[in-house]
Amino acid sequence: MQFNIKLFLITVTFLGLGACTSSLAVQSDFDTQYNLSSYKTFSVITPSLEDQESEISINPILIQRIARSIESTLLNKGLSKSDDSQMSVRFYLGSKREIERSSDLGGFGYYGYRYFDSRDQRYIRSDNDEIAIRVYDNETGDVIWYAFTRLKRPSEQYNQSSVDSLVGQILSSFN
Repeated sequence: MQFNIKLFLITVTFLGLGACTSSLAVQSDFDTQYNLSSYKTFSVITPSLEDQESEISINPILIQRIARSIESTLLNKGLSKSDDSQMSVRFYLGSKREIERSSDLGGFGYYGYRYFDSRDQRYIRSDNDEIAIRVYDNETGDVIWYAFTRLKRPSEQYNQSSVDSLVGQILSSFN
């Protein structure tokens, strides 16, 4: 009997923790004037890295991984890669560093209990990445599908399998 109660509590705990995990928030949109299922061929255009200070933090290997992942995801959706394609896929990367200041509100300062002093300041840095994917109709040049997401940069570098998972989630609403 005790074993069943422990097993039940462990199961409820893991289910509760699993419900707390957040999924990737992807904003996507498409132009209703275009039938996405009519497109059969695509090409992937990678962003070009210029010699500018603002692009020094962009990882060129990550760009290659994302391009491979987009290509394999679209191939799995039944599309064909072609130099003379009906649509082209472009993606954009951004990196945003946010610094949040927090104060330690605990304790009293130098002047004893009559004076509240909170001089302990903490600065918390978080790096967030932004990925946007745009699909263009090659005949008109119009954007026919768009997706955007922000994600907190993982502590380890992006490997190919994590990029594949990320791009798969982003492109799940395409087609």
